[in-house]
Amino acid sequence: MRTHSYPLSEELLNLYNTVREFMAKYEPLLLRLDRVQHDTILDSVKSLLRETSKIRLLSLLIPRDHGGAGYFTLGATVALEAIAYVDAGFATTVGAVWLGLLPVVVSNMLGRGDVGERWLKPFTEADARGEPQIWAFAITEPTAGSDYERIEPGSEPEFLTYARREGEYWVLNGRKMFISNGPIADYVTVFALTDKSKGVSSMACFIVPSNVEGFKVLSVIDKMGHRSSPTGELAFDNVRLRDENLLCPPGLGWDMIQFTLSYSRAPVGGIALGIAKRAFHEAIRYARTRVQGGRRIIEHQIIREKIANMYISIAAAESLVYSVSSRLESEFPPPLEDSSAAKVFASNVAVSVALEAIQVMGGYGYAKDMIVEKLLRDAKLTQIYEGTNEINILTISDKIV
Repeated sequence: MRTHSYPLSEELLNLYNTVREFMAKYEPLLLRLDRVQHDTILDSVKSLLRETSKIRLLSLLIPRDHGGAGYFTLGATVALEAIAYVDAGFATTVGAVWLGLLPVVVSNMLGRGDVGERWLKPFTEADARGEPQIWAFAITEPTAGSDYERIEPGSEPEFLTYARREGEYWVLNGRKMFISNGPIADYVTVFALTDKSKGVSSMACFIVPSNVEGFKVLSVIDKMGHRSSPTGELAFDNVRLRDENLLCPPGLGWDMIQFTLSYSRAPVGGIALGIAKRAFHEAIRYARTRVQGGRRIIEHQIIREKIANMYISIAAAESLVYSVSSRLESEFPPPLEDSSAAKVFASNVAVSVALEAIQVMGGYGYAKDMIVEKLLRDAKLTQIYEGTNEINILTISDKIV
């Protein structure tokens, strides 16, 4: 069975096959991580990230002149789909590294050559040594999630993270919530206000090393799905940062968030695609062997109709996700509404297909011995993170109207 209906290049298909074959070796470990206590997975995930250095996976999105493979949104989508076919949680872990780096990559694209030498080159050098840096991206706060993308007219969200200037340092205080890779990160890209009276128009972006004094992981969050991806609540207590850690000066942080979300959402659609395709293939595999009424259930018309509808949905999602991922590499400014559309559509397909796969498999589909119940748990998060689907739909309507 072919892996894609969308016409990917031979190079991208080779990338997909390489990543998927690599990840298949670790599927037993990743399935175990789905079942264990959530705060016991940290060392295993860090070890697995070190294993990815064998194929230089984390350097995929870094420009060639800084030691990376030079892919961008299209390559990220391909790789994340391949990882998610095996385990969506680890796809989120890898994607979170790239998300943390994305403001640096975007700044480099916009002419900030100094950030490439300061941050991107050391990243690829560490990956080449088999000691990859782990990055995270921190915008969400206990009191502000979707507010970071879309502020309702006449209301100012309650942001908790602020930075003030103190001599030659920026002093950062606050909390961040639901941060993928937060409990294991070496560096966290943090967005903070610098003037409470100016609100988001004073937002800046900082790169915070996790070994700095005042940084603390408050908790590792126990989640329904994506359990191989450590998620945490972070605290910043008078964290002192030099100017070299200031990626976006006050006033430009908000724009960087919009750029980052534009580039990251279609690749999240790739994660949803990986989940949907795995659920689809598990349902077909089961239907070809399960016998009811003297026939394999795949020969029953109602099952064939379910499988056909699953295929149609996946093919449509794949076309949207990959066409948008391709456009993101050539259009500037990047089309946030289309990236949001790809994320929303693909995540809805992932949930729908996972549910139908369980229905095809009946009681066995509902049992933990079968992977499809895990796929449903994993699919649900794709409707929530990177902006809930509801806030994405509002973003799309804002652009249209």
